Amino acid sequence: MASVEPFRISLDEHAHEDLRERVARTRWPSQPAGEGWELGMDFAWLRELCEHWAGAYDWAGYEQRLNELPGFRRNGIHFWHVLAKGEGLPILLIHGWPGGPIEFREAIPRLHAAGHDVVVPSLPGYAWSEDPGEPLNVTAIADRLRELMEEGLGYPRYAVQGGDWGAVIAARMAFDSPASVVALHTNTPALLPPPGELGDPPPTEAEQSFAQAAQRWPLRDGAYLLLQGTLPDTLAAGLHDSPAGLAAWLVDKYRRWSDCHGEVERRFSKDDLCDFLTMYWSTGTIASSMRLYYGERRGRWRLQPGERIEVPAGAADFPAEVLRAPREWAERTLADLRRWTEMPRGGHFAAFEEPELFSRDLLEFLAEVS
Repeated sequence: MASVEPFRISLDEHAHEDLRERVARTRWPSQPAGEGWELGMDFAWLRELCEHWAGAYDWAGYEQRLNELPGFRRNGIHFWHVLAKGEGLPILLIHGWPGGPIEFREAIPRLHAAGHDVVVPSLPGYAWSEDPGEPLNVTAIADRLRELMEEGLGYPRYAVQGGDWGAVIAARMAFDSPASVVALHTNTPALLPPPGELGDPPPTEAEQSFAQAAQRWPLRDGAYLLLQGTLPDTLAAGLHDSPAGLAAWLVDKYRRWSDCHGEVERRFSKDDLCDFLTMYWSTGTIASSMRLYYGERRGRWRLQPGERIEVPAGAADFPAEVLRAPREWAERTLADLRRWTEMPRGGHFAAFEEPELFSRDLLEFLAEVS
């Protein structure tokens, strides 16, 4: 059995200089006057961001902040493991794309202070976890995280929380192992596995509106989903080589999916954005992270008719989420939905955008089910 080994994040000493050189050599495209973000990315703003990333951004401070959390690796999976003295249920926090474990950096101390052990992994192929060497799907990742929690760390009972891909992975863990995964919380209920049937009871008006919005969304904002699910490595060749290309592709999502009203720096400072960009750039994981879309398309998990997730569940509905499902839609998947919270603000990156709201809702949900 693989052992748990301490792991410290160490940025390549040549990575920053290489970034400087690449940013300096960037061939910046022209852009029609007045268009800016309407075409996807404001190149003048992007140039400012990249120059900040290559210049004033504190790479050494970033590494130091990350290593303040106790880091480990097991079977190629990197994770932070923060132990508490209380008797609260251990919590596994699962990120998605284009996020990472750093999304939870402000939530971790809040959950820890409430007496919960907190485990925050980098998904396989993301951040400081190893490239799995093949496109994994949700089921394969859920199996690896269950093994980490139950065999590697020895937790017989624990809670799972997830957003984006993390929501689907957490749901799969709860479905497969309800004796161990005794509570499920999500901040993206629209991304839970689709119900196995919709005819009984018939869809409500709210459900019909949601389903129509979900069908329209890929044509308006879902180009990334189609591309990463079919030709991820075609895109990755450019993003892996160009800091400006990587920044444009990722920051577009941080802007569109957060509660920033089109002004990305209302939610993410340039340093915040550079933290995420450095996580992907320094580890070279943009290609392996995007392959999850391909792996899931090739082997997607769907609930069969009559199947639902039985463990106690809670959902936080943030107003600027990409797609917002009504409660009754989530109840088709979650048999024991005990808590549904409509948040006053926040978007897709809930734990990062609103760590206090996020943590409070999760803690109150766990207090209700424990």
